[in-house]
Amino acid sequence: MVTHEAEIIEVDKEHFLALKMPDNTLKIAITQDAPKEVKKVFNELIVSLKNEVFKFSLKKQEDEDIYYHVAKEYISQLNSELNDIFKEMEEYSLLDGDNK
Repeated sequence: MVTHEAEIIEVDKEHFLALKMPDNTLKIAITQDAPKEVKKVFNELIVSLKNEVFKFSLKKQEDEDIYYHVAKEYISQLNSELNDIFKEMEEYSLLDGDNK
């Protein structure tokens, strides 16, 4: 299983969970309610799962503030969901390449 890095970034006083994929970085807002953007990120993650199973590891921060703890729990839940989705995709023969 491949592990990708995740980190908390701040853009214009808004905090995001940045999920670093090989080809791009996906951002999920921590301080905003943006369900459409979250859905787009999840769709991209599901498409990527067709090629390989992966998880995320949150980059350690010196200042473990509330955003860090929220992101840590989010990553934990996300990793669990990604694993479950991969197993379902495998069960229904929806994987590409060597993952079949």
